[in-house]
Amino acid sequence: MDQNFSQYEARVPAKLNLSLAVTGKRGSLHTLDMIVCPYEKLWDEAIFLPQNSRRMNNSPHIELLIASVYDGFVPRLFEKFFIPKLDAISRQFGVSGTLVLKKGVPLGAGLGGSSTAIVATIKCIEKYFSHIKRPRRVSENFLLSLSSDAPCVYEGGFLRVRGVGDDISPLAPCALPDFDVHIPPLASNSAACYAKYDSLLAEGSIQVDSAVPATVSEALSSLRNDLTLPATLLYPELAAFRDSLLSKYPRVLMSGSGSAFICFK
Repeated sequence: MDQNFSQYEARVPAKLNLSLAVTGKRGSLHTLDMIVCPYEKLWDEAIFLPQNSRRMNNSPHIELLIASVYDGFVPRLFEKFFIPKLDAISRQFGVSGTLVLKKGVPLGAGLGGSSTAIVATIKCIEKYFSHIKRPRRVSENFLLSLSSDAPCVYEGGFLRVRGVGDDISPLAPCALPDFDVHIPPLASNSAACYAKYDSLLAEGSIQVDSAVPATVSEALSSLRNDLTLPATLLYPELAAFRDSLLSKYPRVLMSGSGSAFICFK
């Protein structure tokens, strides 16, 4: 098969936080202890079409085409974030071509929407290299350079994730209680949520809790997310959205830094 007429596809599901504990800081980054799992109802799909074309300086380059998006997607904001990551991936693999991205995981929803696009891109390029019998696999350090969630999204499955995303332990898969995921028309800013968490901690409004869920069952029992208070204080409409869900569901958990909520039936 001629590589110029081949395409390589990868689909990566969204990430759900079943628990999120802030445990400290490492340099400028917060250290976390999380239980995460895939959410198969939302995904990003990437299609890679390899080419031999190069920029004038002969450096590898991948062109981005966005084929379909979720409601509320803002191309300018996504491209500002994603294109530098795509350039880094192109250089890492030393490959040129076109990437067609179907963006289904919302950004600013606490569902790993930045990392799903990154990982789907990497996985479809890896498929290309496997096809031409030159298998390539990226390192955890490279994934971390792109996004703190990228290693766990790349790994997939039920995981305990600690540190700055660099300590990943697989957990046994299990059936979750019936749940829905609700996403308001609001993008939460992760950096702002962490900054608010720091200010609440400094003023004594919150304290670090050392009792951290270590298993899926413990996560489901505690429904702990240390970013819920900072996020709902920053975004009063998010607090109102959560309260409306609590009137319909017995147990509600925010995923990541919001704005999505996992609603257990």
